[in-house]
Amino acid sequence: MNRWIRVTRKKPCPICQKPDWCSVSADGQIVVCMRVDSPRPCRSGGWFHRLDEPAAYQPPPRPRTEAVPAQDFTDLACQCEQRLENIEGLARSLGVSVRSLERLQAGYNGAGYTFPMRDGRERIIGIRVRTSKGKWCVPGSRNGLFWPEGVYSGSDGRLIVCEGPTDCAALLTLEFDALGRPSCQGGVDHITTFLQGRRREVIILADKDPPKRRPDGSVWYPGQEGAARLAQAIRPLVQTLKIVKPPFHKDIRAWLQAGATHDVVEAVIRNTRYIP
Repeated sequence: MNRWIRVTRKKPCPICQKPDWCSVSADGQIVVCMRVDSPRPCRSGGWFHRLDEPAAYQPPPRPRTEAVPAQDFTDLACQCEQRLENIEGLARSLGVSVRSLERLQAGYNGAGYTFPMRDGRERIIGIRVRTSKGKWCVPGSRNGLFWPEGVYSGSDGRLIVCEGPTDCAALLTLEFDALGRPSCQGGVDHITTFLQGRRREVIILADKDPPKRRPDGSVWYPGQEGAARLAQAIRPLVQTLKIVKPPFHKDIRAWLQAGATHDVVEAVIRNTRYIP
């Protein structure tokens, strides 16, 4: 079994040239790129790429460190939640409601604002940290769903799936039931588990990303293509399914900040065709 090594600023991804999210096999032959697609999607998100010249990327040796004890992310999420003293200020900076952040169990860990991530059975399996300089996960975290209080897997109503905790907060502010994915490609297994046994109306809200260019020169759209892959995976589990894009803005939070209301978003959803 291949050991996977995260890319860094000194050793960026050989495919997208970015310093984060992607991984390279220990033998330097295979890359899992989270941004550039290929005919071989990875089950946990991203795509496999085989390097023509493995020697061009030599992963750094893994440093010898003591084993990190298993983290109790449920307890840590509660601690972070208690440390967040100015949730009103965070809500103003993001343009969302205080209640939406409370439902997402937003917190603070001393370095940045935190959002717990859950698996498809609502267990907290990791914590995302957000700062003005970037986003990362608490060590030991696994990517999961941003699952707000009051959104139940056993319900039969409409569910909107979006990307990230702040987009989820925007939808909650607009009074929609929503789940946030960890990325435009991630969380498929957890969402599938969440939807098991129910035939819900599901809306996938795709970010309106600018086009990206593959190494071969072709163009692709990460948000839209990630939404299409999720739709393909969950179609047998849902009653009805649509993919919706903000008409003029990158994502739902930008749309909300520009003045979108529940009725405006509802009208766009209503006028979007179902996926057969």
